[in-house]
Amino acid sequence: MIFCGMKLNHFTIVLLAAVVGWSASRFWPESPRLTATAARKILCYQSPMHPWVKSDHPGQCTVCGMDLVPIYAGGQNFDHAASDSVMLPQGSPNVIGVKTAEVRKQALARTQRVAGMIVEDESRHGIICAPVEGRIDSLAMAGDGDKINRRQPLVTLFSRTLLSAANDYKLALEQNSPTLDQTKRRLEQYGLVWEQIKGIPQRQSDEIHFGILAPLSGTIVKSYVSEGQYVKEGDRMFEIADFTKMWFLFSAYEQDLPLLRKGQAVTVEIPSLPGESLKAKIDFISPNLDETTRSASIRVVLENHQGQIKNKTTAAAVVELDAPEVLAIPRSAVLWPGSCPRVYVEQAAGVYQRRELKLGRAGDDCWEVLDGLKQGERVVRAGNMLIDSQAQLDAMAISAPASPQMEISANIKAYLNAVVALTTALADDNLTAANIALEKLPPAPDGLIKTLAPTTNPELKALRKAFLPWSQEIASLAVRWTQSFPELKIFRCPMTQDLWPGAPANAQWIQLRSDLHNPYWGKEMSDCGVEVKP
Repeated sequence: MIFCGMKLNHFTIVLLAAVVGWSASRFWPESPRLTATAARKILCYQSPMHPWVKSDHPGQCTVCGMDLVPIYAGGQNFDHAASDSVMLPQGSPNVIGVKTAEVRKQALARTQRVAGMIVEDESRHGIICAPVEGRIDSLAMAGDGDKINRRQPLVTLFSRTLLSAANDYKLALEQNSPTLDQTKRRLEQYGLVWEQIKGIPQRQSDEIHFGILAPLSGTIVKSYVSEGQYVKEGDRMFEIADFTKMWFLFSAYEQDLPLLRKGQAVTVEIPSLPGESLKAKIDFISPNLDETTRSASIRVVLENHQGQIKNKTTAAAVVELDAPEVLAIPRSAVLWPGSCPRVYVEQAAGVYQRRELKLGRAGDDCWEVLDGLKQGERVVRAGNMLIDSQAQLDAMAISAPASPQMEISANIKAYLNAVVALTTALADDNLTAANIALEKLPPAPDGLIKTLAPTTNPELKALRKAFLPWSQEIASLAVRWTQSFPELKIFRCPMTQDLWPGAPANAQWIQLRSDLHNPYWGKEMSDCGVEVKP
């Protein structure tokens, strides 16, 4: 009896719970979250990293394996473009050789290679003029290139003026005349030194020549006189240069001037001294800029006591610029698609975020970062161009409207088969077969394509140039027939911008085979490209 009562009580409890649950479902309001979800219509399912991969039911992305996310009508859909992120397929970073580097503070080491000219020290250049009129009866120097020392004889001169002054001095000396000092100074003005003057009293009456001595040391770079020539006071006789110190002159553009300063080390290499490097320092930076080249002249002083450095020879040099410690990244990490530089920052394995930067000074191997990156982040230094190409493809896929699938007619299918025949010939670098395929190409069905088909051409590159825009339009239309023409494949090449100046990037083509055969590059890069999944 007790046992039966226990069964009855249990049954009663179950029954009451069922009634309460039914009542709650009947009269209580539905959860707002569930109501909102039910009210939003799912348009399709899309890959978050490869938006061109879409499906009408849940699944995985055929490229990267990620779960497809729902795209709602009028809702907040996944915005791939706003994320500025790129995700590469599984294992892809290893395949394309993606390498990263840490953003860190480091010395902005920089050397500047310059070219210039070695010339004489202008402050040591001199001209020897005739101190008095007369006739040059002999030359002690042969001419250009001769080295002379101070007080060394240059010419033997016959001068009536000098003879008259010498007689006046001799007479004043004998008579101890008050004009003695005056006559002595006149002889000095006429180019005689004291040793010559004090020897005048011992001169014989038939000695009519005087030797003119060099007032300075150097090398004769130009001679203006010959034996037997008459000269007047002030006429040029010799041009002298001192080559014991030389100037290396080079130009620096105004954007490089803030990095240059007096005293910086310079290593000079001269073609006439192979294997040798001369160490020197910057001696002078001109404050004036050349109006045409917007550059300033820089001077380096070189010691040349052995005379190995020749005047007016060319030379190259390396200037060791100051290297302050700044936040920097490798130069290879920076891409310049336009006026604004950018990099890709590693967020996770295979996921990279695009960043626009503000850069400062450039070093030999790195760029100074003023804004856009933080210390410790990792930027892509190798493989970033392919990541950037992937980002452009993603953006194209997001912005491009989906093409509705259509049934393919027999005429269109025949036309596409003829296009594929031309594509195959170009991929094989077979110009003859390509021209034959063009001759057999049927007229395009009415309204199918706006771009004119290429014509036969004797040059393969010219034919490819005409083929590309036509092939591009056909590939963009082919998406709508892939379901009714399953053998049709669409491929994209990320390197077409390098075919010729002005060539578009990421050009597409169609083919009927699954293995890749690039018609734009041919056998040079037959396997360059990726299949485009509708």
